[in-house]
Amino acid sequence: MTWDRDADLLQELYSTGLLVGVLVDEELEKAGVPLALFSFLGWIARLQPVTPGMLAAETGLPPTTIRDYVRRLADRGDVRKMPNPADGRSYHLVLTRNGQKVADEGWPAVVAAFERMTPYFDRPAVEHLAAMRELRHAVKQAMTGTRTLTPSRDAGVLRPQ
Repeated sequence: MTWDRDADLLQELYSTGLLVGVLVDEELEKAGVPLALFSFLGWIARLQPVTPGMLAAETGLPPTTIRDYVRRLADRGDVRKMPNPADGRSYHLVLTRNGQKVADEGWPAVVAAFERMTPYFDRPAVEHLAAMRELRHAVKQAMTGTRTLTPSRDAGVLRPQ
């Protein structure tokens, strides 16, 4: 097999995602916060009220995965569906009191994971953030085969509401 140096980027990105998951999971476990679907819950916290279609567009996850995640979070009591006033066929997702509690209790664990990493950065975190957003955007486009404008480098930072 001939290894293309450009493929190293994808390998690094994939491995980084796995390692970040392990790091955040360690901190969530210390805090006693459920690990399952915590990141997806964070997207709902950030965007609520949000439709499944908006979540799919933001995360790049296929609609079938979104439906499965929503069902699991609803069964767990972390989200509820509210009628979409603009479209009677769809719904908005919002966190329940329990879901907000999970998001609120989990956020310090995310911050702790981030703080464990920052001493090892060779450049400011904002530069890494801009690069990661650009890469996530490129991956989403690759999945859909649709080219769109790159999001602004000044887009907001993910934080629970």
